[in-house]
Amino acid sequence: MWRRPGQLRLHLAAAAGAAGRGARRRNPLPPVPTVPSSSSSSSASTTTTRDLAAFARGSSSSSRSLSDRAGGGECWSCGASGAFLSCGSCGSVQPVDPAVDYFRIFGLEREYTIKDNNLEGKYKDWQKKLHPDLVHSKSEKERAFAAEQSALVIDAYRTLSKPLSRALYLLQLEGIPIDEEKTITDPELLMEMMEIREAVNDANDSQTLEKIQSQIKRKLETWSHSFQEAFERRDFDRAVKATQRMSLAEASSKRSLLNNA
Repeated sequence: MWRRPGQLRLHLAAAAGAAGRGARRRNPLPPVPTVPSSSSSSSASTTTTRDLAAFARGSSSSSRSLSDRAGGGECWSCGASGAFLSCGSCGSVQPVDPAVDYFRIFGLEREYTIKDNNLEGKYKDWQKKLHPDLVHSKSEKERAFAAEQSALVIDAYRTLSKPLSRALYLLQLEGIPIDEEKTITDPELLMEMMEIREAVNDANDSQTLEKIQSQIKRKLETWSHSFQEAFERRDFDRAVKATQRMSLAEASSKRSLLNNA
């Protein structure tokens, strides 16, 4: 899914380490809940969260403003302080800083709800400064920096622009592992998802599929809100379960879209 599978883990580890040095938590993070196995659940009705684990492996003035807000170290070229992805003073592209998390790239608070409606605009502003095709006249060193930074910005935008990937990223930043062998054995949830899949398979017209899509969308919104509440309360048990439900709903949504193609 992502172009650089190892890049997300590298930035997660460095960003989490930087946050830990700035403020030590009074209590250790609670462990990720273990979903109990059920002898009554067959392997056919048990859905793994492998997809969740796989995720953790896809104008000049406005750009300058982004650089200033994001902060950073000293520019390697002119020595100006506050250099981030690109220097706000001389415009030189900076090397990748593994301690920078995706929220910081876009000047956002590290929280689930993105209050800034201009995420796409900020993404485009960075790409104007960093896209390899637009820095062909710079030195080989800067072109290499630009290629790495551009890939990082793309990953950051893709991650933060979607609720499920943003939720998973927040959990990773908090040090909550996603166990790819963990299974979902909630009978009520599994039955609900199976009914939706059967309805998708049986649908023979676009109008029916659109109704199913609306139903799935409402469920996604409900579970997304559940994640937000749990995350804000640092109830990571409930937050992880919410992402599992969001993942199942997204899979059902994709299935219905394929059937409607």
